[in-house]
This record gives sequence, structure tokens and C-alpha cells, in this order.
Amino acid sequence: MIYDLYETDKAKKSRKKLEKGGTHIKKSIRKAYEKLSQNPKLCTTFLEGTLKGKRKLKFMGDKLRIEFAICEECRSLNHTTLNNCKDCEQIPNNAVKIFDVFFRGRGY
Repeated sequence: MIYDLYETDKAKKSRKKLEKGGTHIKKSIRKAYEKLSQNPKLCTTFLEGTLKGKRKLKFMGDKLRIEFAICEECRSLNHTTLNNCKDCEQIPNNAVKIFDVFFRGRGY
């Protein structure tokens, strides 16, 4: 199944800022987004504490992180109040909501 990707305003702003760092970063982000759209559970882990309900994907040699949620999983595990997506009703189940993209040590 192919998943549609939806970015929050924060994620879009962070991604664009990171992409200014060079084409290698831009390509890595693009590959990570493709990976999420094909199989968002592969090589990802749940976050804990205040970020419960979200997952993370490490990429570019563990230097970068993507914080996201799989919509069908979020709904089935009742994480909708934890993730607080304002547009939850408009997003289909086969979607991934990306909350942030950042360098390790600069997020969460």
C-alpha cells in the first residue's frame, strides 16, 4: 500500500530550511519521504513520554530525524488526542502525518 504524506506547517518550514544545507540533504530527505510513503513501519520506532503516539525515522547516518504518525495506526490505537491533528477528519487512513524534520539533538 502506498501512503500519502501530509506535512504540518512546522515540518514544511523545517524541511525547507534543512534543504538549504545542500543537495545531499535534500536527496536524503526525499529518499526518507519515499521510504515513509512505501512502508512507514519499516525501521521506525514509537516515541515515548510527551511524544507518545508518534514515531521517528532516523536517516542520513542517524544525523536527521522525522517525527510522524501513521493515521490508521493513530486512530486504531486511540492516539488522536495525543497527536492533536487539526485536520484529522480530512486525512485518509492510508496517510502519514509528518510533524517535524530535524537534526539529532535539536528536536523533541
